[in-house]
Amino acid sequence: MPADAFDRRAAELTELLKACRDLSDILNPDELYAAFAGIIKNRFGISKLGLFTYDPEKETFELVFSYGLGKLDFKFKRGKKNLWETILQDKPFAVVDESGDPLFPKFLEKQDLKILPSRLWVPLVMRGEVIGLLTMGPKAGSQPFDDFELYFLQQITAQAAVSINTCRLYVRRKREKEDLDKTLQNLSLLYSIGKAMNYISDLKNLLQYILSQAVEITSAEKGSIMLYNLETDRLNIRVLAGLEDTEYQEKVNNNEISCRSFKPGEGIAGRVFMTSQPMIVNNIREDDLFIKSETSYVRSIACIPMVVYSDVIGVINVTNKKKGKEFTEEDVEMLKAVADQAAVAVNKAQLWDMAVTDSLTGLYVRRYFMVKLQEEIHRAERYNKPLSVVMVDLDRFKNINDTYGHDAGDRALKTISQFFQKNIRDIDAIGRYGGEEFVMLIPDADKKAAFCLAERLRKELAKVKLEDLPPITISLGIATYPSDGTDIEELIKKADAAMYEAKRKGRNRAVKFSRAIKMIRDTDTQVN
Repeated sequence: MPADAFDRRAAELTELLKACRDLSDILNPDELYAAFAGIIKNRFGISKLGLFTYDPEKETFELVFSYGLGKLDFKFKRGKKNLWETILQDKPFAVVDESGDPLFPKFLEKQDLKILPSRLWVPLVMRGEVIGLLTMGPKAGSQPFDDFELYFLQQITAQAAVSINTCRLYVRRKREKEDLDKTLQNLSLLYSIGKAMNYISDLKNLLQYILSQAVEITSAEKGSIMLYNLETDRLNIRVLAGLEDTEYQEKVNNNEISCRSFKPGEGIAGRVFMTSQPMIVNNIREDDLFIKSETSYVRSIACIPMVVYSDVIGVINVTNKKKGKEFTEEDVEMLKAVADQAAVAVNKAQLWDMAVTDSLTGLYVRRYFMVKLQEEIHRAERYNKPLSVVMVDLDRFKNINDTYGHDAGDRALKTISQFFQKNIRDIDAIGRYGGEEFVMLIPDADKKAAFCLAERLRKELAKVKLEDLPPITISLGIATYPSDGTDIEELIKKADAAMYEAKRKGRNRAVKFSRAIKMIRDTDTQVN
């Protein structure tokens, strides 16, 4: 081979290698189609070409990019056996003879392929699977393709087939990742909501969070969540959001006042509850389902049922789309996702509450409190922080039960438990240890801080008036990690010993554990 021909061939091979590399770097399908077509157009001076991708499920080629064909939306079936076998050979082939007559006249006519002024078809095949097809008009000067040009075409289309397949996988994985990210976001939302599922009062925080998400994603002005009460057979507004009267809203959310309740089937919310189907009404004045009180300050509404295990447990309402816009089906789909999470979360909250809280007092049961305490000990150890345990016993509570009856005693336990819950920090935890005995977990508190809390609780509780009962005092014992112990059993025992010491010294006092305190508790009669 002459030197100049060798140099030209080397340059052409270098060009081919660079073109293949360029295609392999592109992950956007549209960019890839344009780049591949551009390489062909520039290399051969093609004025008209069409790039098709193949859908094996539909057995259809679809035009995805073209030069010189105008805005053409075009598809065609793969054809009969002969043509399909020719495509599977993975080599460029002519579709017209030297005189310009079609080589596959019946197929071209049936598929209306005369619209494609092509001379040469180049299959895009990877591992025996057809990825696409390149249809080409005559090259510049209408000269036939030489062997190297056909080789170039075969190699570049082979790379294009791989790149298109890679793009498809990338797009599919990207879409799957987006779906996964969305799923993870939903799971994250459920996890965030789940952190509020410790006490029955936290149900309010859970519902407020759910409602805030519903209002935000639909760009609504306000909203509400109604929960169904099986005993009364009514839908009750449990939380509100977005009201101008924030004081009224807060009182409703705190259960200090009650809004009107609705029967199943009554109003929009009642209808949604009955049918388990969402509803949108963008002009309430034109809908007969609205009742007078329901129309106050409401222009439009989207209402979604919360369904779990085929049971409707409540409804989410969002009202008044901002900027005068209307609620859409897309809003409904988003609300459905929130409602599905809400239903599961609320149901879990109720089940969780039954599992970890004492039915009488609403405090943690002893078993779950110990789990919380163990978690906090690990945290205290990791971050080198103190924590304190406070044992609490009601003084002479047996006399209350004997004199006033156990119903009165239960009412007292409820009132005192509510007092404790309202007067400790959010990060603190309290459980019913047994009978009239309680245990408190005070994270990030040394013995001095825990003693101050115990003294405050003792003094404030003495002022609480119990219906038809005398004031009740408490005795408290305090032990602190790590100075008094590094495990659950040791801390509980020492806090209990300190509490008994408070009893022994006359009750109605708080005592910090010290080495001088005996570790053996006397009989329960003496302790009370």
